[in-house]
Amino acid sequence: MIRKKAFPACYGFLAAFLLLAACGESPQQTVAPAAAVVDPDSQLVALQTRLADLQRRAERIRDANAIKRLQRAYGYYLDEALWDEVVDLFADDASLEIGLDGVYRGKDRIRAYFYQLGGGHQGLMPGQLNEHMQLMPVVTLAADGMSARGRWRDLILAGQYGESATWGEGPFENEYVKEDGIWKISKLHWYQTIVVPYKGGWAANEDVNKGIYVSAQLPPDAPPSVPYEPWPETFLPPFHFPNPVLSRYARLHEEGQQP
Repeated sequence: MIRKKAFPACYGFLAAFLLLAACGESPQQTVAPAAAVVDPDSQLVALQTRLADLQRRAERIRDANAIKRLQRAYGYYLDEALWDEVVDLFADDASLEIGLDGVYRGKDRIRAYFYQLGGGHQGLMPGQLNEHMQLMPVVTLAADGMSARGRWRDLILAGQYGESATWGEGPFENEYVKEDGIWKISKLHWYQTIVVPYKGGWAANEDVNKGIYVSAQLPPDAPPSVPYEPWPETFLPPFHFPNPVLSRYARLHEEGQQP
């Protein structure tokens, strides 16, 4: 009884063997091949390359955040007319250009400019408003991570209680430099779009000063680098950055890739 049950199984195994042989395979070839051997050295190099890339990207994120913090600090110090704190944000060989006053070079001249702007003293007068909101940042780091450019918008609410109130607005096109691991402003250029009375706003008023603040009392080191007319004229300062979508399409096209 036992041999009758085992005999057909023997024939089944033999038939399977013959079938595999007819196909040019041996029973051993039906076993899944062993996994490819990974070279530990090449794997380590790949991991080190990946880690270096992640560290570089993390450093660029930290740099961009540091530049944004720097510019926002400028706005807060400017709000309160804290001129010494403002000037400390600049590199020693920095330049300043506000509206159409012209270019002031070096920290001493920048300090003189802000003190002239503030009437010769730090701090706000009682009842004075001087809000400068730093908005819409676009920061572009250089490939070496040691310099950068940034575009911002400055929204201004200013005035003296019981006397006057103005709206103001305009873009920055600034440059920054990293010195001893610390980001500083190397070039600040604010383009004045409008400064108009709050009453009636830009619909009823032209620009109140045509971009001139202190240059009559404190002549600049150089004339305005970009001549233009504030409100009601309109002027678009050139963007330092390319269109982020179109430039990506162009780069992928050059590399022969599909977006």
